[in-house]
Amino acid sequence: MKKISVLALAASMAACGGSGVDGGMFAGGTGGSSVLLQTTDTGGTIPGASGATPATPATPAMPGSPGSGATPATPATPATPAAGAPGATPPAVVTPAPGAITPATQSAAAFLAAAYQDGLAEIRLAELAQTRAESSGVKEYASAMIEQHTIVNGQILQLAQQKSVTLPTDVTAEQAAEVTRLSALSGLQFDRDYMWQNVITHRTDLAEAMRQARSSDDLNARYFAAIAAPLLKTHLAFGEDLLQRLDPAAFVAFTYQASLAEVEWAEVALDRATDEDVRRFAQSMIDEHTAANARITEFSADKALPLPAEINPEQQVIAEDLARFTGADFDRAYMDVNVVAHAKAARAARTQMSGDGLDVDVRGLARSLGPDLAGHLLRASELARNITPSFLYSAAQSNLAEIRLGYLGALRSTDVGISGFGQRMANDHTPVQVQIEQLAQSLNVVLPIELSPEQQLAYSALVTAQGQAFDAGFAAYNERLHDEAIERYTEETLRPTNAQTQAFAQSQLPVLTAHRADVRTLLSGLGGQVQTVLQQIQALRDVL
Repeated sequence: MKKISVLALAASMAACGGSGVDGGMFAGGTGGSSVLLQTTDTGGTIPGASGATPATPATPAMPGSPGSGATPATPATPATPAAGAPGATPPAVVTPAPGAITPATQSAAAFLAAAYQDGLAEIRLAELAQTRAESSGVKEYASAMIEQHTIVNGQILQLAQQKSVTLPTDVTAEQAAEVTRLSALSGLQFDRDYMWQNVITHRTDLAEAMRQARSSDDLNARYFAAIAAPLLKTHLAFGEDLLQRLDPAAFVAFTYQASLAEVEWAEVALDRATDEDVRRFAQSMIDEHTAANARITEFSADKALPLPAEINPEQQVIAEDLARFTGADFDRAYMDVNVVAHAKAARAARTQMSGDGLDVDVRGLARSLGPDLAGHLLRASELARNITPSFLYSAAQSNLAEIRLGYLGALRSTDVGISGFGQRMANDHTPVQVQIEQLAQSLNVVLPIELSPEQQLAYSALVTAQGQAFDAGFAAYNERLHDEAIERYTEETLRPTNAQTQAFAQSQLPVLTAHRADVRTLLSGLGGQVQTVLQQIQALRDVL
């Protein structure tokens, strides 16, 4: 089996290209880039599944009518080992342990068991989709679910054995019944129901992983959840995107639900924000998203479309997470959440407005909502850039980026120098994260569990890169991360605010400087590929 990290599938909505209901996800499509993950063991890709292209309806209609589909892209050529390491296999990637393996707490055991069982269900449903799905995009998604959840379940099994946790051997009765129900469907109806099931499951699983990553009473489970959450988030993002292409009613429901979340998050901001511009933005979100939902409610009543009554589990966890922060840290966290949420919403509206939209009325609704969503994204991005969070907040976020990118480099690169550097970054920055957490606890500072939008965007660009372009992009962004960290840590050593953070910053500067020197040495051997990948990152930023 090919070895892929639980971090190795992350790509943002902005990285999804494609045309029709088959594009924009793992599958390739006209005008978009393929997100086909390569593994260092074989250099292969997650294969696409070919299928008949559905006929295009004369007049797009609401759910129930088949939509147009794109011919699946030809799988990418396997990566060639970089110069200096022909045919070499990078060293095995070892997950750095944040501490000794300890007996599982009751909540950690329940989390591992539930995550493992949901993985079993995902694999079984995806195997069904390989034979029942009509859309090549859905088949591609199912193929990724089989491969990725097999890998994650293997990691859960290993951790469970170390912690003496007994895992279930089969799916639940409810999950088995869902397999039976979907087995009776085919074509577009199967595609829609299968993707709906994936969205619902991944929202629940992601919410639980985020809670565990934030506050699990078991250190081993908490770090595992932190590694698994980005993969679940990516599965969810791709699943939501594909479902909205297949089912315009999903776009209506998701947009309505996102507005409910915006109002709830904004109410938290009115209570906790200290920046007056942030408070004004929050009030405008309440006013404008309430007005948007009034339009959506009227539209849905005319079309007899159901709307959700409350926000989804992921959105609820985000609200819980925001309520932990105060001061500038809250202001930055709230604005970052808005950048990500509005990027997804604006992209979904653009998809419906384009030729990918299957329903003319939904297309009109998207056109009425799209400009406001794009405007919200622009305002949120500008505000976020002008807010400086606390040193420990930004240090933790940057360090998390190093760990996650380190895993990515160790697993994706075929160059032993790059893969070895990635492994070292994961190894070196994991104990630093423990230090940051301990320091934050002593100073009563709350730390983020997610990356900044910019870090997520760069990560997404790297996932779509391959071969030497990946190596160059990985090294270039690591240099940038270390440049920013050195600047931030140097400023902290000069700030007479807290002796503990000053001492910590001073102790880390030599390590960060050495990391930067090493990555610059790697960059010197990569030539013009660096500029290519930096242009890819800028292109993704332009999409947003």
